Amino acid sequence: MLACGSSSTSATEADAGPHDGSVVETGGPGDAATDAGVDAASDAGAADATPDVDNGAPSTNYPAPHPPLPTLTNADHGPVLTTPHVYLVFYPGYTPAWITDLQSFAQQIGPSTYWPAVTTEYGVGAITYAGTITLTGQTAPTSIASTDIQTWVASQIQTGVFGTPDPQAIYTIVYPSSTTITQPNPVTTLLPSIQSCVGFGGYHDNAVVAATDGGVAQNYAYAVIPTCTGSVQDLTKVISHEWVEASTDPFLTKAGLFSINGGPLSAFFTVDDNHSIWALLGGGEAGDLCEPEAPDVYYTPSDVGYGVQRTWSNLSAAASHDPCVPATAGSAFFDSAPVLSESVTFSSTITGSITTQGVTIPVGQSKTIEVDLFSDGATTGPWTVTADDVLYKYYGSYGIPNSLSFSWDRTSGVNGEKLHLTITVVQASIVGNGHAFMITSTLDGRVAVWPGMIVDN
Repeated sequence: MLACGSSSTSATEADAGPHDGSVVETGGPGDAATDAGVDAASDAGAADATPDVDNGAPSTNYPAPHPPLPTLTNADHGPVLTTPHVYLVFYPGYTPAWITDLQSFAQQIGPSTYWPAVTTEYGVGAITYAGTITLTGQTAPTSIASTDIQTWVASQIQTGVFGTPDPQAIYTIVYPSSTTITQPNPVTTLLPSIQSCVGFGGYHDNAVVAATDGGVAQNYAYAVIPTCTGSVQDLTKVISHEWVEASTDPFLTKAGLFSINGGPLSAFFTVDDNHSIWALLGGGEAGDLCEPEAPDVYYTPSDVGYGVQRTWSNLSAAASHDPCVPATAGSAFFDSAPVLSESVTFSSTITGSITTQGVTIPVGQSKTIEVDLFSDGATTGPWTVTADDVLYKYYGSYGIPNSLSFSWDRTSGVNGEKLHLTITVVQASIVGNGHAFMITSTLDGRVAVWPGMIVDN
């Protein structure tokens, strides 16, 4: 979905190792540790005799026990593009040198090692460059809404401007820097619309085109790429994100508007139920899930020659390796996983009702949760952790208040150690009964993020 952003079986905990569900509540009657579970695997292979209320210990058993990472799901069993064909679409006057670069990029990415590494496990085959379309006689709009782009794309396909309609196409419209694209605010319609190059750097969608012979209407995938940079390398990073997502989830929307649940033909649109909060941060598709790892998530493969984004792999996540592939060579993956032992229901007018793993904390009260540190190899040292109220972090400038406060017993550690995070709900949420938080782990300029859900009733 955005770049710059179901019912299924989740990844089993057997891959990551068992974990404890210790939660300590304060600020109300009956405060006590609420889970007496024990680790079933310690460094020596023996079970702990008591709940994890200490800080664990550094371990060379990689990875240490931790909750499982999410699984990107195809809950609606929608189709993917098995042989995606990319078309580059430009308005007259777009920078000629960049057109040449983007054509070269489109030709290079197909035979590269990058493309199969990020798409094969989802049933997507080789991507090919199908040609360039110049919109002769058309002028790029100064401002345009995403819904109007969808209508325009459908008309260009139906009238033959884009050539013979191609069901495996990703029509990639590259807008000049003079065009501003707007979308509805994903948090609430009470907030202003978000704009290209401010709220997002690109997106993909689908247009439904009615058959001229009265047959069944056909879906077509497209990507919208605003020019937000003076570097073509930055532009190709966004394009790679959108091509991966348009291939693995080509028909994502119901009626041109982004939604939590996706359209009736959506494919790899979101994550398993236990990790729903990951999708609410900025989208649950393959590219969206990896954006929090920026800037390390971007690199330039030697056989492509242009910047691309690493994207989500279920196989790598299930093995407790870096879920964003191809993995960074020579660097161990590390993360900090909150232990969320409850099944909670989050309800709002935006999302509807979502049941997921989380923790219940009434307004004015606190709970302490365990945070399991793990890595898939030795790191250069301890990594640091911070916690944030998600809505305040990203939308505080719009006037959204901070509804959470945090305190740690420690703010750094390594594989095998356990930290404890005390979370206080300082006021009611403005979005239903839910409060999203995120734990950010940082080491040597690299970043990993793990979000969690709190409900206040």
